[in-house]
Amino acid sequence: MKIHITIRALISAVILISGSLAFAESKKKIVFVAGNRSHGWGAHEFNAGSLLMEAHLKESLGNKIETVVHKNGWPKESNPFDGADAIVLFMDGGGGHPINRYLDQVKKEIDRGCGLMCMHYAVEVPAGRSGKALQQWIGGYYEAGWSINPHWVATSKLNKQHPVTRGVQDFKVKDEWYFNMRFREGKKGVTTILDAVPDDVARSGKSSWPRGPKKHIVESTGRAETLCWSVQREDGGRGVGFTGAHFHANFGDDGYRKLVLNAVAWTAGMTVPEKGLVTHRPDEAELDTNQDFKKPGSQKKKVATKPKSTKAKAKFTSKTISRGTPNHSVNVDVDVSGANKLYLVVDDAGDGYAADWADWAEPRIIVKGEETKLTDLKWKSARVDWGQARVGKNAGGGKLSINGKDISYGIGVHANSILEYDLPKEAERFKVTCGLDNGGTEQSGQSPTVRFQVFTEKPKIAARKSGGGGGFEPSESLDLLEVADGMTAQLFASEPMILSPSSIDIDHKGRVWVAEIVNYRGHNGKRAEGDRILILEDANGDGLADNVKTFYQGRDIDSPHGVCVLGDKIIVSAGEQVLLFTDKNGDDKPDEKKVLFNVVGGKQHDHGIHAFCFGPDGKLYFNFGNASRGLKTPDGKVIIDKMGNEVMGDRKPYQQGMVFRCDLDGSNVETLGWNFRNNWEATVDSFGSVWQSDNDDDGNRGVRINYVMEFGNYGYRDEFNGKGWRDKRTNIEKEIPLRHWHLNDPGVVPNLIQTGAGSPTGIIVYEGKMFPSLRHQVIHCDAGPNVCRAYPRKNSGAGYSAEMLPLLSGGGDKWYRPSDVAVAPDGSLIVADWYDPGVGGHGMRDLDRGRIFRLIPEGHDGYKIPKLNIKALSGAIEALKSPNFETRYLAWNSLHSMGRGKTEAALLKMMGSGDKVYSARAAWCLGKMDGAGKMVVDKLKKDNDSDLRIVAIRLSRQLDHDVVGLVSELAKDKNPQVRRECAIALRELDAKSAASIWAQLAIQHDGSDRWYLEALGIAAEGKWDACFDAWVKAGGKWSSPGGRDIVWRSRSKSAPAMLAKIVKDSSTKEDEKARYMRAFDFHSGPEKDAALQSILLD
Repeated sequence: MKIHITIRALISAVILISGSLAFAESKKKIVFVAGNRSHGWGAHEFNAGSLLMEAHLKESLGNKIETVVHKNGWPKESNPFDGADAIVLFMDGGGGHPINRYLDQVKKEIDRGCGLMCMHYAVEVPAGRSGKALQQWIGGYYEAGWSINPHWVATSKLNKQHPVTRGVQDFKVKDEWYFNMRFREGKKGVTTILDAVPDDVARSGKSSWPRGPKKHIVESTGRAETLCWSVQREDGGRGVGFTGAHFHANFGDDGYRKLVLNAVAWTAGMTVPEKGLVTHRPDEAELDTNQDFKKPGSQKKKVATKPKSTKAKAKFTSKTISRGTPNHSVNVDVDVSGANKLYLVVDDAGDGYAADWADWAEPRIIVKGEETKLTDLKWKSARVDWGQARVGKNAGGGKLSINGKDISYGIGVHANSILEYDLPKEAERFKVTCGLDNGGTEQSGQSPTVRFQVFTEKPKIAARKSGGGGGFEPSESLDLLEVADGMTAQLFASEPMILSPSSIDIDHKGRVWVAEIVNYRGHNGKRAEGDRILILEDANGDGLADNVKTFYQGRDIDSPHGVCVLGDKIIVSAGEQVLLFTDKNGDDKPDEKKVLFNVVGGKQHDHGIHAFCFGPDGKLYFNFGNASRGLKTPDGKVIIDKMGNEVMGDRKPYQQGMVFRCDLDGSNVETLGWNFRNNWEATVDSFGSVWQSDNDDDGNRGVRINYVMEFGNYGYRDEFNGKGWRDKRTNIEKEIPLRHWHLNDPGVVPNLIQTGAGSPTGIIVYEGKMFPSLRHQVIHCDAGPNVCRAYPRKNSGAGYSAEMLPLLSGGGDKWYRPSDVAVAPDGSLIVADWYDPGVGGHGMRDLDRGRIFRLIPEGHDGYKIPKLNIKALSGAIEALKSPNFETRYLAWNSLHSMGRGKTEAALLKMMGSGDKVYSARAAWCLGKMDGAGKMVVDKLKKDNDSDLRIVAIRLSRQLDHDVVGLVSELAKDKNPQVRRECAIALRELDAKSAASIWAQLAIQHDGSDRWYLEALGIAAEGKWDACFDAWVKAGGKWSSPGGRDIVWRSRSKSAPAMLAKIVKDSSTKEDEKARYMRAFDFHSGPEKDAALQSILLD
């Protein structure tokens, strides 16, 4: 066998060197696999690029080749590469590269000598099994962290000794040329076909993702980098890697195109002609053909009218059925009386994944009370995208089986499919069980998802292509969304009235303000006039926007990530500025524009500055992600916050993403939390609690919702050295989603809930009454899994726990990308939909669509906004009760302008209303009036509701009113959340005032409440020695469960010796010791050294 392989390799080597043989070549089969829609018009055009290459190969080679192009992702056929001489992969790669799931399938073809060519993103796979495979098969791969992907102009340097360069003219082309591949050791067996020298800008990483610079890349300045290469494998097969082809238009360059075509032919084992593969130069029209996205500006504008659905209405539509669905199935019983047709539809739920095997199990028709098996009737027509529709068998010809249970009779299909039947006369009902067949669910590496529908009229939607096609029309999308029980979704607005909305706010009139984006990242500059702030109005109260106004448009707000409406003030967060617009005359046009804050970094970056919101305390709350590194005044000075720290991300002490509070004019900035990654938006409830979401490094299933315990560190990076979650450390978390946030480290505030993979966006706390079950709950959008959720929470010690409750999910439309949620004055929920085929990677693939949906209770009619009269005391009081932020802002200002004398009685009555949300709002409003603070605090501190006692502490802190006396009084409160708040209040006090109170609070820690422990840590920061010594004097013992926790969390100089005692103590379990050893990393000095030495000598 080895002799035969060697001979084949020698023959192949002769071909490589000479490029010709005396005998005629056999017909070659080339199989292209083109990935799903990706980056938007003109980029990552996998389908169009593969079809263009196919056409030009046939033009040059004629009947010497046979070609197959599998479009829109990995082929579903069981043997898609039968007889292939070459497989060309042109698709998105990285962690989502399909080859990661199909390595064994590809290896089977490689082992028989099949060639493999990977183009552009398809050269990127994760290190490990996939990376090693590509090193063996094509010689190398793009490795994240090692390789780089900038956009730059490459001046070609061609290896004229290689057959692939035959007839290729030198070219100079701008592309996203990846370089610094992870080749085989010593580049053994790898032959460079094309290289070029990147300029220093390309090496700097300014145009790459993640952003550079990378030291090893920068230090190699002047070096030629390999952009296309080949290997000749011992099995006789060939491999090629080509890092270009980001921009589809580059196929119009003769040299570039010929190089690619030559490489494909060579990969298939063909002899490249001396002049290369000669084809015509494609014109613009040909290059535009087959592109996944419409060319910008090519769509005709439509008059904004109410979308109407002309398609048949389904008698039944299932939710998305997946492995997570109980029994992998759903039971159906529908009324078909009066109908003469029956249509059974299965679609792929919009995700285009493979293995969508589906069964109509035990389908029967009820006629005059008697059951007739549908399988006894013959269908009029059947269409299935894969396999066949079969009676008594699944789509692949096997037995019918759902969740491991055999089906006695039924019909097996595969998404997408439609079956048409003539119904018997006097048919009354149709009954069936719809489920995923085991033929799909038992396939490893697949995630089957389908949706079942039953129609009695011919459905138009059934003709839509697998994989979501080009998205759905607004009315179709509305029908496909899944809504929580008891709720109804309405389409409030859609394109062309609005395009991609990133942020929304709602004013007291019920108008929806929209931050609309076109000029984002790769599309920056597409709209020369700049991005817009729009106002959508429902003039007649029917729940549909009738009018749209442009409040502001300009390049200075390109890619806005936040809009906040506060009376005549509109705050827009965009790029590296927060702009404050003022509409002095109420004509919905700004009369004044000024800078509220300058931001260091974050321009054209999702992790930048985000939206502002108005708090119950009369202050503003906002945040930025970790692409922003600091906050500056309008004149460019670094802001010094209330704690006396510069607001900069240099770990003194702040780093990464941060949350802030400030006065309405931008003064008195407080940094409330830090060390987040991409905390998209912060919101605040009526008690002053701050909530937000945070996104993980993509692909690690670590998205989280946070209760922002003030002054806390939230663990994205190491507290002291800034190292990432992947870096080795003692007591590292076993699960990546937990490791991601350093949750085993002392000094990291726990998360409310971790939600898995996603792209979290807008957030609010619902305090309306239209949805009573949602009152007090966090409502949040996550564009990744296509869902707007509620997080019903429960008290858990000093903190909270929560669960997830979907409110509005994508269902059958996976382009639904909720970007923000807001509460209207009537209590309805407004959800913005970015509408795009993908998320992550700063991508934006659809420029022409965007939607706004409205959630209301079932049976609710219209959009009626309560009338306001905030100039009257009674009207202002009612406005303060509104679920809408801007309405409350107007009420707050009106009441404050009236003064304490006129408003006190009414506000005290509101405080005593028995509704704790109203009580809290009234307390904040009255407590901030001159001279009223002490009276309000005294009332609240005695209240039976712990949330209102917490408001007393927070109000006292803001007023700087006898904080020591109040927390001393409440330090033994029976409620741990009140005691938590007492601890937080100590952070701002000096050691002399705080130590004894801290000791009282610490003595009550039982060792089982991480929230309480971290509150104690926050309280003691900057005064650890005094607080810790006071705890010891008060009877604190290192050996108790609570004491061990406090020692672990402490940064006192006395703590290391106690840590050593815990480690050496015989009662400490072996698997617990790493926890205490990790705590040493947060100490320094001789006390630490002595403690560690004592452990070594023990």
